[in-house]
Amino acid sequence: MLAAAAFAGSVLVVPAPVLAEGLFDFFFGGSQRQQGRQAPPQANFFADPFGLNQQPERQTSAPVSAPRVAGSGPAYCVRSCDGKYFPLTMRGNATPAQLCQAFCPASATKVYYGGHIDSSASATGERYADSENAFAYRKALRADCTCNGRDPAGLAPVDLALDASLRAGDVIATTDGLVAYTGVRVGNEQSFDFTPIASYPGLTAAVRARLGEMKVAPVSAEIAGDAAAAGNQPRCRAIGTIARGAEG
Repeated sequence: MLAAAAFAGSVLVVPAPVLAEGLFDFFFGGSQRQQGRQAPPQANFFADPFGLNQQPERQTSAPVSAPRVAGSGPAYCVRSCDGKYFPLTMRGNATPAQLCQAFCPASATKVYYGGHIDSSASATGERYADSENAFAYRKALRADCTCNGRDPAGLAPVDLALDASLRAGDVIATTDGLVAYTGVRVGNEQSFDFTPIASYPGLTAAVRARLGEMKVAPVSAEIAGDAAAAGNQPRCRAIGTIARGAEG
């Protein structure tokens, strides 16, 4: 299985063994924002998937809007045991519920819909704010409340077939080494073709050298560091955890 990380000077990675987590464009919510405020820049999703290292935000008295029609609007995957949530970016033919449970198989989950978590509601009309453990994660994260069965801040790796975000040049770590995605997308279908980075022409010499310094660490290794995707540099996805080699 594969997990994803952004590459920009240093590389972030998450646990995984030949499939992909690959959600570069969505992030776990940190301190809950009130409806109607402009969202501040968010940290890299895989560096801090649950927003644990984000700065606390000032609370405002902005009113919370009414829930949207059940089952419509952006979707949030909620971990029922502590109310922790993350936005869902739909990929492949998976339903929101299937994708939510795929990322969080170790705990019961529920999908809520709405423009903001405060006003979101499930397909049956239940408001997130009225659920038993709404925002309980703000007080404490429990060791026995996890998505991946290991720690409360991580997600489980997801089959590449669910990842519609793959784009040319994404770097994937496999048991055979680092490869670049060179597949083709036609409509909702995509081919899963990969080229060893040594043979992939889309990398600069500096990036190729940097990738060559990395090693795949055991799956149990923890996520470390923080980085942002920069310019035309490739995104790097990994099985296990990629650790930087010695600085030259």
